[in-house]
Amino acid sequence: MNSQSKIKRIVIGVFLLVIGIMTYAASSGKLTTAPQNLLGAMAVPFQKVAASVSNKFDLWMDKKININNIIEENEQLKKELSKLRSKQILYDQLAQENNEYKKLLNVSEDVFNYETVDASVIGRDGMDKFYSFTIDKGDNHGIEVNDVVMTSDGVVGVILETGPNFSKVATILSPAVSIGCFVGRDRDIGVASGNYNLAENGACVVDYLPKETTAKEGDIVSSSGYGTVFPKDLIIGTVETVTIDESGNSMTAKVKPAADIMNVKFVFVITNFN
Repeated sequence: MNSQSKIKRIVIGVFLLVIGIMTYAASSGKLTTAPQNLLGAMAVPFQKVAASVSNKFDLWMDKKININNIIEENEQLKKELSKLRSKQILYDQLAQENNEYKKLLNVSEDVFNYETVDASVIGRDGMDKFYSFTIDKGDNHGIEVNDVVMTSDGVVGVILETGPNFSKVATILSPAVSIGCFVGRDRDIGVASGNYNLAENGACVVDYLPKETTAKEGDIVSSSGYGTVFPKDLIIGTVETVTIDESGNSMTAKVKPAADIMNVKFVFVITNFN
């Protein structure tokens, strides 16, 4: 059977179907509504498809709107979280400063007569064996070279270099920093400074102690005030060991700094102690 015969059979079939519907409509008194019914019956599948497409489109739009709302809400939450983190950082810094000020009360009454600038450590030189670091205050804050840097625990070092809003600090672990000092209850006089071999372990030394010194393990080492850089009676550290020096003419003490030189994060810079 060729394609033309198939088409003829389909056309005849449709024609007979229409005649049948019209005949039924005439016998039931619904002839006038037959075309509408026929068209309605033919339209039902298309209406179902259209309704399905419409529903799916509505669902897609709802999901798209919900996704946009979620994205917007997520961005808002990120902003709020960022603000909270900033507040937390500020709170932590203020809390740390507050604790440092509280501990500073026990250092020396003279500290309250000094002019100081508080500062935060913002960088460290990873190649420096003596743990030098950079703080966030400088010339604009009245800081000058050789100003003393300390924490509430004790002396940290001195200002080595300044910029408008930063300063570099040389610590007491460096041989370049020397402090006239008292040791022990007899207040034997010596010079505290950094030592290349001890710096790695976070220790420094006191040289030129008298041979008859009574200094022993646990004794306090404090600044003597000799010179123009360090005020008197700032805590430097405590004695760990006392040995005779190479010359045999004096004693040397290994000292553990009172301040945590390697991990200090917040300091005070003494800008004037006259």
